[in-house]
Amino acid sequence: MLAFVLFSCVTENDTAGATVDCAAAPEVTWDGFAHGFVTTYCVSCHSVNNTDRRYGAPEGLDFDTEAGLYESGTRVRERTLVEQSMPPGGGVFADDLQLLDVYLTCQLGI
Repeated sequence: MLAFVLFSCVTENDTAGATVDCAAAPEVTWDGFAHGFVTTYCVSCHSVNNTDRRYGAPEGLDFDTEAGLYESGTRVRERTLVEQSMPPGGGVFADDLQLLDVYLTCQLGI
């Protein structure tokens, strides 16, 4: 039910598949969610600390910081939420994808 309420409305900031009403959505922050999300699903390949095991991740496409995620936020949205081609092995819980959508839309404005 919560997912229906959160994702059935569209905001003025709606972009590339985002369907989040930021006024009704829970607050989703870097420290409270996004940092853990990228640590779990992304930084094994997308980290400035990975110099020899990037598994095809382009150099400079790093999500160790919120600024790094922001710089590539449109691409993250497309690959993770729209295409669902990242992470390559899948396995992201639907609730985490919904919270990522809220975070990208409401916190980063992407």
